[in-house]
Amino acid sequence: MTLPNFIIIGAAKAGTTALYWYLAEHPDVYMSPVKETFYFAYGLDESGKLLYGDPQVHRFPIKTRADYEALFAGAKGQRAIGEASPIYLECPQAPDRIQTAIPEVRLLCSLRHPVDRAYSDYVMYLRRRGRSLDLTRDHSPDAPWSRPDSRWMAVSRYGEQLARYYERFPREQIRVILTSDLKRTPVESVQALYQFLGIDPSFAPDFGTPHNVGGTPALPLLEKVFTNPTLRAGLDPLMPKAAADWLRKLRTRTMRQAPSLPADLRAELTLRFKDDILRTSELIGRDLSHWL
Repeated sequence: MTLPNFIIIGAAKAGTTALYWYLAEHPDVYMSPVKETFYFAYGLDESGKLLYGDPQVHRFPIKTRADYEALFAGAKGQRAIGEASPIYLECPQAPDRIQTAIPEVRLLCSLRHPVDRAYSDYVMYLRRRGRSLDLTRDHSPDAPWSRPDSRWMAVSRYGEQLARYYERFPREQIRVILTSDLKRTPVESVQALYQFLGIDPSFAPDFGTPHNVGGTPALPLLEKVFTNPTLRAGLDPLMPKAAADWLRKLRTRTMRQAPSLPADLRAELTLRFKDDILRTSELIGRDLSHWL
């Protein structure tokens, strides 16, 4: 039986795909071939409904312990064995389930400015449904995504979500980074994660291939390949890394950047997160005043 000894728990739209690949490239790392297993977030109530998650949004490819263990059967002596499921940060049940199954696991978490994360998540939601951004509707404090009770805004409230992990795991088993770290000092940031996992920190991954860029696709067919779970499940295991990297670069070149939020709207929405930003800052021991 093999289980992961580290997990990327989130946050969604905060660089988890890039982290997955930066870690997967290291010769002493084995990553689950299913990037988002969502295993520890899956659960049903007595009526058969999901305890957490929206069936229209969330896909749960791994539902049993046997299937989860099978994902790591291919590990061949690597010291670091991991998976990445960004739903784990937001799912209230995930921390207990992870702690019960793998109490000594190391947890990696990447955070992004809460408003930028929510907006990017919403743009992805529209993109995957073939819908376009409506600036009149979507650049408003009352837009579907920016309402205080929307799931996009809820997922960006990191303080409460992280607190559940700090209550259940020793602080030394948790490492939180910011997406701005990855952009500003990518080599140092990733190598610090290697060191956290107890593997050779001198290795440098490929930073030239973009991962999961956002925006509006100019080639809808290519976007369907990248976002269709059935197609990805069949193609990913068979595709050489060089071919996969070429497709990611092609996708990036054909992706139009979504219009930025007006500065006044971003500032107004950020104020809604002030208390949570301060709580998150205290939890992770980092100054997040640049978010305010």
